[in-house]
Formats: sequence, C-alpha cells, structure tokens
Amino acid sequence: MNAWWRSKDGMSDPSRKEAEVLSLPAWEQACEAVLEGDRLALGARFCPVEKAAGDDRARYELAPGTVVAVASARSLAPQRAYAVEADGTVTEISAAAAEDRIDPAGAARRAWRRRCSRVGLTEAPCRFPVPAGHGYEADVVYDWAGEEHVAACTRATDRRVWLRAVTYEEAVELGLA
Repeated sequence: MNAWWRSKDGMSDPSRKEAEVLSLPAWEQACEAVLEGDRLALGARFCPVEKAAGDDRARYELAPGTVVAVASARSLAPQRAYAVEADGTVTEISAAAAEDRIDPAGAARRAWRRRCSRVGLTEAPCRFPVPAGHGYEADVVYDWAGEEHVAACTRATDRRVWLRAVTYEEAVELGLA
C-alpha cells in the first residue's frame, strides 16, 4: 500500500508512522521521482497529509528511501529533488544524484551523457568553422572544450569540421568510460 494515502477504511496507513515530513509551498507539487529515458521526471503526485490554511504550506509524510521531485503547479519538469535518508532526515539533492538513486546501474552512462552535454555536443553531427590547416580527420576522437575524448569527427574540410558526441557505447568500447 502506498505510504501517502489513507486506506479504504479511512485509517492511516501503518507505514506512515515515524515518517519524515517535507514542507513545501502549497503552489508546488511533490511527485515521485522517476526516470523518463535517462532524465529525471515527475511521476505520481503525492497527496499532502496536512495543509495549514494560514501558512500556505503543504506537508508530506515520506518513508525512508523515497526520492521526491518537486515542480511548480503548471510545470512538467522537476526543479528540485529531495531524498529521505535512512535516519529519516530529508535532504535536497541534485537532479544527477536523484537519477543515480533511482537507477544506480545507469550512473556511468548518465555521467558520460552529462560530460558530453557540458561541452555542447549531441549525438547528431554539428558543423564548426575551423582555421585552414586545422588537422582534424574523419573517424577520429578528439578533446573538445576542455573535456578529453568526447568529440568524434564525422567529416572534415579545409574550413569546417563536423563533430558529434562520442556515445557511451563507443566510449566503453574505446576504454574511455
């Protein structure tokens, strides 16, 4: 049974005892943190256990181990994430840490994705102007914007080069990740 709902007979769910309370502004929604693809997303919305009329805050009881994504009322993307630790304390965590708590097995893949996105590369080739005599060659992996071995050159001419991010699978194959 979900720890945030009352049972059918109207009694509180026993799993809610000794649960930590997260207090948020009433205009924000607290949702289960889930992964959509490889990114943090909003899952099922939690119901507040208490909403005080005067202080405009909603309170949520959370079981240890819960990862919560918080967004404004009309947003579809999470702005913050919280985790309930084993000792019952609620701490704010980064989106990357929330993703890794939800799916620890994919942590290396997501770290590689973040590394490539920091330098502005995607898996689709993008054209960059370069000075003549640049030395880029097709089918070679290069450093880019301060990150080592993240750019794969797909095509090179005298004045332009087409680069894309090295995929995680390629990085594993090359021994980079």
